[in-house]
Amino acid sequence: MKYTKTVRININDSEVKAELSFYYTQEIPGVYTALPENCYPTEPEEFDLVKLETEDGVNYDWLIEHIADDLIGQIQ
Repeated sequence: MKYTKTVRININDSEVKAELSFYYTQEIPGVYTALPENCYPTEPEEFDLVKLETEDGVNYDWLIEHIADDLIGQIQ
């Protein structure tokens, strides 16, 4: 499912509000206590960050790969 959330990014030592669009997949718990053929590992939650745009419409998609950990921390 696609979500949008307001995040804060630092650009030239100035804090800027931006809208982050992303897809989120919840964690799927694993099963470890059944018969071996019915067990499977936990699937971790996933964030697919797709768009980062400031309130005035400036696109910062190129920045996502450099600050992805910080952005995910803000939306968790």
